[in-house]
Amino acid sequence: MDIPPPPPSAPAAPAAPAPQQVHHYYHPQKSGGVAALLEVLPGLFLQTFGIGHMYAGNVGTGLIIMFGYWALTFVNILLCFVFIGFITWPLCWVAAMILSSLTAANACKSR
Repeated sequence: MDIPPPPPSAPAAPAAPAPQQVHHYYHPQKSGGVAALLEVLPGLFLQTFGIGHMYAGNVGTGLIIMFGYWALTFVNILLCFVFIGFITWPLCWVAAMILSSLTAANACKSR
């Protein structure tokens, strides 16, 4: 007893190609010098630090540096009542001036 072969199946419809998504985001290169300058200029007038980090694209880091510097300044003002603040405040200002400008310039290079 021979079993008849199965009838030929209809050819399958070709699958539609998956749509391609092309993203053309242009991120202009940020300048490390501008980021360092944005850190140093407001810092020279004892205002704040962190603006250069925001320019570099690290908004969270910039805000942490900004509010952290304000909190540190408040503590140093309180320490001025026991005269140690007259030593710690300029030291903290110089450290913030150097470290924040260097890290802001490096943040531009890493992007």
